[in-house]
Amino acid sequence: MRNAPALAARLAETVTDALARASERLLDLVGPRRHAQLVPVRIRRNPPYGRR
Repeated sequence: MRNAPALAARLAETVTDALARASERLLDLVGPRRHAQLVPVRIRRNPPYGRR
């Protein structure tokens, strides 16, 4: 049990890496759907005069 601190540090690093990878995958899966809903919205920069 002499190298327990090193083992704990390595385990924490492994867990952190796994979490980062999982969150990246989740964002890749969820991201495009969320943005796709924002695409059809059109904003008129210069509305024609007379109509409001």
